[in-house]
Amino acid sequence: MASFRLLIASLVFVLSPTWCYVITFEDSIEGRAPNVSTVVFELFTQFNPTKPQILELDNLERLQLSFFDPLVPTKIFAHGWNSGPLSAYSSRDAYIYREDCNFIAVDWSVLASGIEYPLIVERDVPLAAVHVGQFIDFLVENTGTSFSNFHLMGHSLGAHVVGGAGAAVTLGRIPRITGLDPAGPFFSLNDTDTRLDLTDGDFVDVIHTNGGTLLGDELGFLPPMGHIDFYPNGGQFQPGCTANSIELTGQGRGGCDHGRSVTYFAESINSQVGFRAVECATQEDFNAGLCADNEAVLMGDPTPSTARGIYYLATSDKTPYALG
Repeated sequence: MASFRLLIASLVFVLSPTWCYVITFEDSIEGRAPNVSTVVFELFTQFNPTKPQILELDNLERLQLSFFDPLVPTKIFAHGWNSGPLSAYSSRDAYIYREDCNFIAVDWSVLASGIEYPLIVERDVPLAAVHVGQFIDFLVENTGTSFSNFHLMGHSLGAHVVGGAGAAVTLGRIPRITGLDPAGPFFSLNDTDTRLDLTDGDFVDVIHTNGGTLLGDELGFLPPMGHIDFYPNGGQFQPGCTANSIELTGQGRGGCDHGRSVTYFAESINSQVGFRAVECATQEDFNAGLCADNEAVLMGDPTPSTARGIYYLATSDKTPYALG
């Protein structure tokens, strides 16, 4: 793209659980040169549970000196717009507490930051996705780790990054990709080449917590897009997130709902009761009790890879959110 002219008037974008922008401007974007080499990978293991070792694509020395273990599961988490690796840390802590694993938080914050959201969607998300895919191939080629060890997760725009990474790998297939309220604005239902979809991995599970349109303060992608799609509390607004959320958390209503997907998933990793969901056609049928005897599975980390369909569930309005 040689030139891109963007006009947005008094438009509110809130696409990560920690950032909120009110933008009033008329700006000309003349092909900002993204530097994909700024994408780095924070490795955490039980030997370094909170202090990351920084890995880079094609930097074999750093990989060889790291604690990366090719024999254990590898979890890779990509953050969303105007966010950073911090959004991955709740899942990191839960996984490392539970098991010996490699947890990698993708830091693509340089590409993911700024007010030029449409340009980030069109150009920088695909760049980051290919880079992550190449990094996975790099790990496999240089450590001998199996593709069966990988589980990719992404929140908001990060869901589309890991989806694109799954499509970009060349040495195998990703067994599981989890989308946490994938971003909705500027993504199309029919254009699966630019967004997360069920062809990106052997099993794609999606948690929708704030699906809809920006006009409704909804930031996620509402239609089903995976092998299995979960709609806690209807998938648009979450209990405990209110109009006052901006005063309580600094996130705004939409940011609170949007970020709950990450919170629910992290809790699911070690939950004793789990997020029990039932297959159901609509939230109305779920509320009416018409689906109580239908197929049930647990949402989040325990979701079985054989599960298919659309599932609804209720949660609490405060932690712990799982109701069993």
